Amino acid sequence: MEQNERERGVLQYIDDHRDELFGMLLRLLAVPSENRRAQGDELACAEAVRGMYLELGLETELYFPDDYVRDHPEFLPGRGTDKRPNVGGVLRGSEGARSVMLAAHTDTMPVGDPSAWTRNPLGEVAGGRIYGRGSGDDKCGIAAGAFLLRAFRRLGIRLKQNVVLSAYCDEEYGGGNGSIASCVKYPCDMYINLDGGNGGREVWTCAVGGQVLRIEVHARAPKDTAAPVLEGLWAAKREVERFGRRRDAELNAHPFYAEFRKANTITRILSFRCGSEGVDLSRGFLDFVFYTVSERAAIEAELKQMEDSLRAELGGMGLDVSFYPRSRCFDYIRADENDPSIRLLLQCASEVEGREVVAAGACLSDYFLYYKFGSPVSVTWGVFRDFALPGGAHQPDEYVEADALLNHAKALALFLLRWCGVEEGSRTETCENKL
Repeated sequence: MEQNERERGVLQYIDDHRDELFGMLLRLLAVPSENRRAQGDELACAEAVRGMYLELGLETELYFPDDYVRDHPEFLPGRGTDKRPNVGGVLRGSEGARSVMLAAHTDTMPVGDPSAWTRNPLGEVAGGRIYGRGSGDDKCGIAAGAFLLRAFRRLGIRLKQNVVLSAYCDEEYGGGNGSIASCVKYPCDMYINLDGGNGGREVWTCAVGGQVLRIEVHARAPKDTAAPVLEGLWAAKREVERFGRRRDAELNAHPFYAEFRKANTITRILSFRCGSEGVDLSRGFLDFVFYTVSERAAIEAELKQMEDSLRAELGGMGLDVSFYPRSRCFDYIRADENDPSIRLLLQCASEVEGREVVAAGACLSDYFLYYKFGSPVSVTWGVFRDFALPGGAHQPDEYVEADALLNHAKALALFLLRWCGVEEGSRTETCENKL
């Protein structure tokens, strides 16, 4: 599609003010917001986001998910989301018949070992990259949404339809209460979860199901060596590997997940522990994550069979085994990539990238919650690097490419202008005094 004069003006504005976009991201990176499963440090970051939204003149509210989803069928207890806030900001359109949400999460993975970082985990710009914990996953999404609404305001552009910005809590470690609450509080026609990977070159329209599980092995009698429990854990590992091979075959038959992120990704062992320097010798555990495109009931039956098989095998060794969830259970979903709104987003992204941006499959994320409880016209689309790459999401020296973030903002701008429409009489000229 040929860009009109207004669109070209907005894209030029984004180029000219790129340092403002990067500065907004750095402002968020400077505020730690680590997720620790049962609690998190999102509050200070949420307050910073609220300040951004208020500066933009948005209808802004900081609220706690539990006030909206405590009785929801997918509410996950034990996450402390009565004290971990979301922030919403609404820009009302001149007509307001439809709404689109730009969502991104405030929480990050822990920094981990500081000595593994060569860049400042609280934000640093170097070599065309913006480093910091959460730079790609997922504070860049918060910054991009706020930056664009500031750009429209400065340029005197009034959109016809509503735009909702949502900075939600507790995405990492399979939380999700924050996402559900944003859907309940702000019903929209379309949700764009700005939490995807591959540098913006894919729009995720399909999401795997899966879960993080713990297999705990413990001896029935006290032990002075960890060896028996270790043998039990090795048996559990073999069962997980068999389970994983079935998941490999299942996903490799799917058009979006064939050879998904290559080997050792579909089922992964996250922790393997037994004993602790002479203590806790009678207990150990194994944590693993898996991806699936099967229905939840079928997977639950398969896991129950695995647990029963292990219980029978380890019982003869004087060991007991238990399975525990370490995250919510994610459901497989697939949006209609031919939906007009999704096609429009793909087109806008392709225009900016100068190559085809394709519909693809997502890893585990809150995308499925936006699809199930928000709207089936939902996608996940972001610019973080793959988890398995240096500087990728969750890695030391996490970073986002500055140019990738800039293109992401440009494509989002085109999408909002075309999806929302622009009120006649809006002008595309810089109005610096407005903000």
